[in-house]
Amino acid sequence: MSASAPATQNEWLVILPDKPDAVDRRLAVRPQHLKAALARAEEGTINFGGIMLHEHMVDGEKPKFKGSIMLLQVPTKEDVLEIIKSDIYVENDVWDLEKMEIHPFRSALRKAL
Repeated sequence: MSASAPATQNEWLVILPDKPDAVDRRLAVRPQHLKAALARAEEGTINFGGIMLHEHMVDGEKPKFKGSIMLLQVPTKEDVLEIIKSDIYVENDVWDLEKMEIHPFRSALRKAL
């Protein structure tokens, strides 16, 4: 996060579609992505995250990934972009950043898994 960022923590809903041909690249680096995401969740930066699917998964079949959704808690949109751009999914050309959506968000209800 930037040194000049305000102390207020805002929530941001981030929708990150995958590129059409990204499934194998996604699966190849998924363990590293999840490790980094867990660390961010433990520090309080990620409130939730998960995959979007074209269809629900069926045992024995490769998941039909559509992208990712996450709720970040950081002061600014610039902080969101910094986090996203540092993700291994960006480095490995998984997410389609041209179609990324970042929305200011405020949780009204949350339930633990």
